[in-house]
Amino acid sequence: MELCVIIPAKNEMLTLTDTINNIQKKLEGEISYNILVINDHSDDGTLQLLENLSRIYSHLRFVSNEWEGGVGNAIRFGLSQWQGDIVAICMADGSDAIEDILLSYKMICEDGYDCVFGSRFIKGGQVENYPFVKYFLNRIFNNWVRIKTGINYNDFTNIFKLYHRRSVEVIFPLDSTGFSIGLEMSLKAFKRGLSIAIIPISWKQRKAGVSKLKLSENFKLYMSTLQKIC
Repeated sequence: MELCVIIPAKNEMLTLTDTINNIQKKLEGEISYNILVINDHSDDGTLQLLENLSRIYSHLRFVSNEWEGGVGNAIRFGLSQWQGDIVAICMADGSDAIEDILLSYKMICEDGYDCVFGSRFIKGGQVENYPFVKYFLNRIFNNWVRIKTGINYNDFTNIFKLYHRRSVEVIFPLDSTGFSIGLEMSLKAFKRGLSIAIIPISWKQRKAGVSKLKLSENFKLYMSTLQKIC
């Protein structure tokens, strides 16, 4: 089965080269894959960089988000364009471990899961240089969602997850425009009875560029998403 790695990217010219190169090195020769980067209305040279990188990496394809800006819209647009059997959604900043993609891919292929969700906050999970305020608020919100929904999972908001194509079709349509897309996709997968494996994953803080996650703005989106689904 072919894996598609979807990467939303807004003003990520400082990180994309390393991220794509790392994916290429770790996946090449291991599995069948392609990389789809969604340029989310960048104005820093990201688009030109993608044009250059696409000449170097044969597995890389990119499109520009034709909808309004926002990571949720970029991912939703990518999910209307992707090719393959299994999709992994990753961040452009290199925070996600490619080894976790490989493990998750193999669990879907070999064990028949619909989805594989990672958690940074179970035994074996790791976080590196997570900003304290974001970490603190993350744990409060994710554990509150776990208690409210009764779902034994504690990393709903993390966007990095893998889905078989059949599971993407089950959780559609998606509505989120921002970072709440991770929460929406997670909750819909659980609510609609998909078979989900949960594994420990690793996460590290970006080394360059600026995070696009704005806490106050996205908290409102998270709450709106939670109310709609629950």
